Amino acid sequence: MGYGQDFSVIVADANRIQAIRNGVQLPGRVLQFTSGNTGSAMESIRAYRPKLVAIDAVFAESPAGIAFADRVDEIGGIAVRLILRHDGRWTTTARAPKPDATESATAPTIVVPKVAAAPVANTRRAPRFRVRSPLEAIVESAPATLIDLSIHGAQLISLPALRPNQRIKVGLADTGDMLNVMALVAWSCFERTDSSPDPFYRVGLEFTDAAQKTIEAYRVRYCAEQPIPGRF
Repeated sequence: MGYGQDFSVIVADANRIQAIRNGVQLPGRVLQFTSGNTGSAMESIRAYRPKLVAIDAVFAESPAGIAFADRVDEIGGIAVRLILRHDGRWTTTARAPKPDATESATAPTIVVPKVAAAPVANTRRAPRFRVRSPLEAIVESAPATLIDLSIHGAQLISLPALRPNQRIKVGLADTGDMLNVMALVAWSCFERTDSSPDPFYRVGLEFTDAAQKTIEAYRVRYCAEQPIPGRF
């Protein structure tokens, strides 16, 4: 999947995301992320530049949601719309433009109907570090390659298909043994390149809290000292 591909991204509250996904029609292939997982959402958006990012209006009204939408706008060339329920069905509407200091206070804006606010998860992420050389990994007994790492998550390349929200066991190559941790598949993108004889999946993982201390020690042993700029 390269830049400008015809696909869309949904970011929504975990309690509403499935209903939204089933009820709203978006162009092309659709990737979905919960509002508590905006780090992985931004990672995928920056890497693959979808044509549309649709954000749950509940989340979009929160400080974290506003900040997320602004970060998508800064990338440029991506349409940002809000998802809301109107007259018993899910629909999308344009996001109100950011107010300009030179504009009158009476300048028109698009008004989004108020909905009950849902709790917003802490979206602070840890810096991401690239491995000094690609590392072998084992995911559900199949081979994979580790690309980068933080205490919260990792990016890897997997030949077998991995699906969002799939809970998996990950084995990371270590000195004389494998480091085994549990993780959740946060996002997964199917890819095919001229240099690779087989299609593969580029996958973002989210580690369990119990694995974070172990992962940090592993990161120090195998990753670059400086984090990847702008990657969280």
